[in-house]
Amino acid sequence: MTAKTSLRIDTVIRPVSYIRRLLYSTMVIITILLAWLAQLFWWQYTLLFLLTAVIAAYIALSRPVLLRLSQPPLSKPIDRHWQLLMRTAHGDALWQANLVAVHHYQWMVGFEFTIIEPYQRSISLIVFRDQVSLDDWQKLSILTTVIPPKSLQQSP
Repeated sequence: MTAKTSLRIDTVIRPVSYIRRLLYSTMVIITILLAWLAQLFWWQYTLLFLLTAVIAAYIALSRPVLLRLSQPPLSKPIDRHWQLLMRTAHGDALWQANLVAVHHYQWMVGFEFTIIEPYQRSISLIVFRDQVSLDDWQKLSILTTVIPPKSLQQSP
């Protein structure tokens, strides 16, 4: 076994993140403060509110939610055939993807995948620290330090 295949990840991810809510709330508060400081007319406040509501609804309804992240068996390359259990508007579905890059930040881990099934496309997913158990967070952190993004992009 090589160092690239010795880590096995099978993580349940909670769909709700308080860190994500905190970030979104901060953005809304900053937008409200900037609008108040700009001294807009009433119709401009209404337009700003409607646009914000439409964008928030679109993001909430169209964004697939990651429920489970599973690495392929240890006999396969670490960047191929990941399984993603996704919640979409059509229900829960199992997607198969190849790992393109992984990025570690203090409170989140970002994944870039190329979806193979049910249809081909690229997707970026963020897993916040409060969405997984401490043990799973440590495994994800190890994955990001053991496998630099450039090594995944150079593999055939």
